[in-house]
Amino acid sequence: MKMLIVDDSKAMRTYLQSLATELAFQTEEAEDGRAGLNKLINNDPREPFAVALVDWEMPVMNGLELVQTVRRNRDFNSVKLMMVTTQNAMENVAQALAAGADDYLMKPVTRELLGEKLQILGMV
Repeated sequence: MKMLIVDDSKAMRTYLQSLATELAFQTEEAEDGRAGLNKLINNDPREPFAVALVDWEMPVMNGLELVQTVRRNRDFNSVKLMMVTTQNAMENVAQALAAGADDYLMKPVTRELLGEKLQILGMV
């Protein structure tokens, strides 16, 4: 399965990529929401992304804007969106879920936590 990792921190993208690889995902990365959206749009439809891990605070287009934009496009209805962020206030969680995120994972992320969340989403 394919996973898109959208985070402005190269270190975090690399870390999440290593965890995803351990969980048998093929990954692609994007450094902000706009780049992530472009990856989704330009992806080969024969190999769709199953899930996208999306940071909240990013330049150009933040994670919440990305989630809202993706959810307005029916072509991406099958993509599971998981916010992976330090934004831990309950109102942020509620806002992300209301915008269309399928789940929410607070940093710091461990392999076990990511695996549990992906299992809940039916990805592993």
